[in-house]
Amino acid sequence: MQVEVERLVGKHFEVRARGLTVDVDELEEAGGSGRGFRPTELLLGALGACMAGTMLTFAANESIPVEEVVVRLEDRVAQHPKRIDGIRVEMSVDGDLSERHVASLRRVAAACKIHNTVTTGVAIELTFEAGA
Repeated sequence: MQVEVERLVGKHFEVRARGLTVDVDELEEAGGSGRGFRPTELLLGALGACMAGTMLTFAANESIPVEEVVVRLEDRVAQHPKRIDGIRVEMSVDGDLSERHVASLRRVAAACKIHNTVTTGVAIELTFEAGA
């Protein structure tokens, strides 16, 4: 998988993958124009979508009748170094679900690729080039 990020103006970026684009920007009070998602919003959105998608795939494979899914996420920020040091996830699932179904869906949602990456850490290799 490959993603490309290009600066448009100021702190406004375009993120591209597979011919799709998303605008990423900072709030006006942080020097941006507010015309796109903030980077942390994309991180939270990726986590919520991954958890819900993984859970829905499992539910379909196991014939568990999930009808509606809503995921709400909120970050907790630490300052030194500045980072997200906690994420609260509230997932609401509707359907004719037994307690066993709910336990299984919860377990599977928490085993998605993004959740596993965030909770176990990831090595990041940065190559930096500066041009004239």
